[in-house]
Amino acid sequence: MARSFTSQDLVALPRLNAAEAVVLATELITVADAREKQLKPKRLPEAIGRSKGRLAAAVATLEALTRPQGGDPVETRTKPKADRIVDNAYSAAHDWLAGWCKLPPERNPCLEEAKDLFKLLFPDGLSFTKLPYKLEWKESKARLDAIRSARHERTFKKLGGEAFLAHLEEAHEAYGRALHITAPRPESAPTGDVRAAFLATLAALRDYATRVAAHADPDVPGSEAVSAALLAPLAAWESRPSGANGGASDVPEAPAAPGAPSVEAPPEPEEEPLADPA
Repeated sequence: MARSFTSQDLVALPRLNAAEAVVLATELITVADAREKQLKPKRLPEAIGRSKGRLAAAVATLEALTRPQGGDPVETRTKPKADRIVDNAYSAAHDWLAGWCKLPPERNPCLEEAKDLFKLLFPDGLSFTKLPYKLEWKESKARLDAIRSARHERTFKKLGGEAFLAHLEEAHEAYGRALHITAPRPESAPTGDVRAAFLATLAALRDYATRVAAHADPDVPGSEAVSAALLAPLAAWESRPSGANGGASDVPEAPAAPGAPSVEAPPEPEEEPLADPA
């Protein structure tokens, strides 16, 4: 069988799970970014820089896929905000219309129309604004439909309340969209392959370690120091005992196909050094 000398064959990584791979890769990238600022010119050797970029991309994907999934923050903010806007719109219309209803007939020639509109909109005051979101939307729709059916747009206009009606309609429309009653709920992003992202990160770690180790050249002053500094987080990494999670979250277990790589990086002899392919 022909021998293979790729970075995937030569570099022995410590025992890592997905969370630990994210931490180690982030440490290596952080050290590289800091070291790059000290170099003249301020950039890493080209091959190392490209490898670091691939590592950063791989770990960003893995981190995104293993991030705790809670409720959609946009959804969490949007619904209460839309509800408050609708509540305030009806509260403003209530106070405005109640004021017109309190005027004497000689001051308000549209008093009866104002009272009819008030009874239509607020038979129980503003209590409907305390209902659950979707029931409140239904009550709001019923009121706006009744305004149009009874042609009370004219009453708003006569009383100078066109802005109040426009605000009610706009708030109600936005409320329906926020609750996904009048607009469909956005499709969830497809779940990525955590196992594939994890293995890709391990491969990127091996590639990076190989290229950094190969940079060390006893005939190039300072190259060995740069190489050692860039690999310091990997050299100092302490593997957790076999079978222990150490508080980290493993990639979800799945039956591996025959010959498939393990989801967790296998333990390697601690005394085995990183090989220099140069």
